[in-house]
Amino acid sequence: MWRSHDNILADVRTELKSIITEAVNTAREKGLLNLSAVPEFQIQKSDQQEYGDLATSLALMLAKEAKMAPRKIAENIVDCVKQSDLIEKIEIAGPGFINFFLTNGWLYDLLHSIHDKQERFGKTCAGKGQKVQVEFVSANPVGPLNVVSARAAAVGDSIASLLEAIGCQVERESYINDAGRQVDTFAESVSARYRQLQGEDVEFPEDGYRGDYIEALAREMMEDYGEEFEKKDEAERLKVFREDGLKRMINGQKADLREFGVEFDVWTSEKSVRQSGKMDAVLNHIQEKNYAYKREGAVWFKSTFFGDDRDRVAIKSNGDVTYIVPDWAYHLGKSQRGFTKVIDLWGPDHHGYISRMKSGMQALGLPHDWLEIMLVQQVNLISAGQAVRMSKRAGHFVTLRQLISELAEKIGKEFAVDVARFFFQMRSTTAQLDFDMDLAIQQAEANPVFYIQYAHARICSIFQQAKTRGLELADLNDANASLLGELEERELIKKLAEFPDTIHESAMSREPHRLARYLQDLAAAFHSFYNKHKVLDDENMEITRARALLVNCVRRTLANGLGLLGISAPASM
Repeated sequence: MWRSHDNILADVRTELKSIITEAVNTAREKGLLNLSAVPEFQIQKSDQQEYGDLATSLALMLAKEAKMAPRKIAENIVDCVKQSDLIEKIEIAGPGFINFFLTNGWLYDLLHSIHDKQERFGKTCAGKGQKVQVEFVSANPVGPLNVVSARAAAVGDSIASLLEAIGCQVERESYINDAGRQVDTFAESVSARYRQLQGEDVEFPEDGYRGDYIEALAREMMEDYGEEFEKKDEAERLKVFREDGLKRMINGQKADLREFGVEFDVWTSEKSVRQSGKMDAVLNHIQEKNYAYKREGAVWFKSTFFGDDRDRVAIKSNGDVTYIVPDWAYHLGKSQRGFTKVIDLWGPDHHGYISRMKSGMQALGLPHDWLEIMLVQQVNLISAGQAVRMSKRAGHFVTLRQLISELAEKIGKEFAVDVARFFFQMRSTTAQLDFDMDLAIQQAEANPVFYIQYAHARICSIFQQAKTRGLELADLNDANASLLGELEERELIKKLAEFPDTIHESAMSREPHRLARYLQDLAAAFHSFYNKHKVLDDENMEITRARALLVNCVRRTLANGLGLLGISAPASM
């Protein structure tokens, strides 16, 4: 009945909503309920099995207008519900919750739908027509990517994939902060190390970058340029350190991200934005619109007009623009490229920057919700129960490359990226993340990504066993799914039914951890089923084929979900 739809559970809720709406209207016509109209209401998943499959609190919503106890309202509604092959029974619980116990037909249709859709299962067209840009990582190119940037890379990439799964046209972009004082400091740091390698007694800049990578870069460039480089004066060398040094660092970041499974569609340079003329366009616009004023020789932006807590300097008294101006110009370019929504992932230290950025977008004529800014909170790397202290300037930090290398040494290169990406997405980005290295290298049930991947591999093994034993499963779409009446079988199918909703909710809330948690729950439901029921039964091929259909749908769903998180679904482990 629902086999051809994108989201059978959503269709079931829609059908129930229609049934209840009709019942309320019938109750109104009979004089059982005194209401002007039926308000908008929800059909939700029941919290506990004994309360059925779905439920609604509509009766509680109607109590005030109907001037009647919610439970009596619920009774009147239920009395007017027409018989449906979708509903097995209806119960009223507590003060007036209406709980629905559904027949199994929709569950069986779901399995055939998953079998038909395969890699398309879970995808919808909800975001069709939306052109969305997701900007993430955007780290300063003055050092290797650290684990905080790695978390942003994993989360941002998955948000983009989730939005694509609901039908959005998505572009991934990273912004290279290759202008400003930090770039000069980087060049001065490399220069100091270069001169020290040359045997000169020079003092290292007090605010310089002290990581080992600075010395490695100075040595590399000294070897590449040779005598030609030694002939250059300090100003010339600084220029090379600034330009070629940054290029090498950026290429290194790109290589690390590529190994991490992250590819950007667009890389934009801050330097190119500053040279584009867009900053002048932005400044002219805010002044023409009277969103700026002069005070003490500086030009101030009226950001309080758009809800900021205070006005912000746009042009300093010495004529230099503040860093907000190139960021406005950069985002103006995004709007000109036709994006209907722009999502930026920033580090936790940028919280105070959000309001002035969004104010600037509104001043440029963009809707207040056109730009959405997410803060990706700190990562605490835990090893042997102790937090690893990290500071880029002091040189004490763990790079993405080091993390992957260490994981690969313990669990193999093929699983290192998978584990890292999953752990970075296990928790909401609004909370700090403790990345437990000891747990990450465990190939046991306690490791959540291993637990999920093992469920997928175990199902693949079942089909390999069937082939070895000569069991002919043929086209599973012809399997009799109605034979799946055990409690664990029904609960497993119900969990599969939640997958499209989980993708949609994860995409709309920009929370990949919801999908990660769902996959853990699905794997748990599968393992629970598998531990109690034999899939391959040589003496009962009908139940074997039905269960093979079920577990293959689980395998497909696990693979689809892991793929959206940028994680592999191995056939063996």
